[in-house]
Amino acid sequence: MAKVRSTFRGAFCALALLVCSTAFTSSAEAQGVLRFVSGTGNDANNCLRPTPCRSINRGVESAPDGAEVIILDTAGYGPTVTINKSITITAPSGVAATIATPSGDSITITSGNVVLRGLSLVGQGTGTNGINLQGGTSVSVENFTINGFSRAGINAVGGAQLFVKDTTIRNGGLDGIFVANGSATIDNCRLEGNAPTGSPIGFGVFASNGSRVTVRDSVAAGNGSGFVAEAEAGSSVQLNVENSVAANNSVDGFRVAGAGTPIIRVSNSAATNNANGFRQQAGVFESRGNNTVRGNTTNTVGIITSITGT
Repeated sequence: MAKVRSTFRGAFCALALLVCSTAFTSSAEAQGVLRFVSGTGNDANNCLRPTPCRSINRGVESAPDGAEVIILDTAGYGPTVTINKSITITAPSGVAATIATPSGDSITITSGNVVLRGLSLVGQGTGTNGINLQGGTSVSVENFTINGFSRAGINAVGGAQLFVKDTTIRNGGLDGIFVANGSATIDNCRLEGNAPTGSPIGFGVFASNGSRVTVRDSVAAGNGSGFVAEAEAGSSVQLNVENSVAANNSVDGFRVAGAGTPIIRVSNSAATNNANGFRQQAGVFESRGNNTVRGNTTNTVGIITSITGT
């Protein structure tokens, strides 16, 4: 009889443990770090897995600081998203998640550590910026396509650390990536067809006042100019470009200019089929000896300082 009681007690405890575990999991999801959006969701929902929301913006609003918003299926999720907290937004591989923005900015970031993965931003020729980075501590943009905004694909002016990789920015009305008053690391990106004509022309990557920008394994093609460092009086800027290509830009492949103290350093890169390959208007243009500058209308303009790798 004692043995029967012992077996019953064990089964009861196991059942109680299962119930408690299930309740804890449900509570963790409700109060924790995951929110979900779907093309068949509803913004009146709580954005949990069984009851996803419809828009990314609602998913962000519902999430606590430090949460992740996961996009479940292919759909449009716009027109805009505002981020004022630390958050991750993920469109998994195989999910085509689009934010179409006929006016204003697709994604505005004002604060937080933010990670954005796998989205497609469409400006329709009238949206202003794809990502407008006004503040924050750290912002990572991974595996994005940004197309057709009237100004910049990424406008980073808030002083945050910006990290961009595996991203294509094309057909903008101004710059692919504009950085001022902050730092940026750009890796394995394509900047294509951003304002090759008109006034003002656009740049693939524009490092401006107070910025420190590093570019690696990237292509700037068919823009007004490819990679540009320019500082106003009283300001400085550094642009470092390695293993990259500037091709078919209507004005300059690589350029340094401005009344401040700008510097561009180029290593193991190529400038071809631009109006000017390397152009120094003001500041310092440092070129390592392993660059290829050929086939431009004019290969070099101004003072190009040859440097070694040390």
